[in-house]
Amino acid sequence: MSSASTQPAFDTVTVSAASVACDGDVANGLGHPRVFLDLTAEGKIVCPYCSRTYVLAEGAKIGHH
Repeated sequence: MSSASTQPAFDTVTVSAASVACDGDVANGLGHPRVFLDLTAEGKIVCPYCSRTYVLAEGAKIGHH
C-alpha cells in the first residue's frame, strides 16, 4: 500500500480569495459538479471531486474586503 507522499501530484492553484468555486475544468471536458470551497480554516483545501488543491496566497486577507 502506498502512502500519500508517493501519489502523483495534483494541480495546485494559488488564490487570493478565501472562497473558490471548482468545476474540474469543464472547458477541457474533465468537469464535475461545481462546488464552492472555503479556505478560511487552514488556508488551503482539496476539492473532493478532482483533488485540485487550492492554497490561499501569502498576505491575502480572509473575510470581507
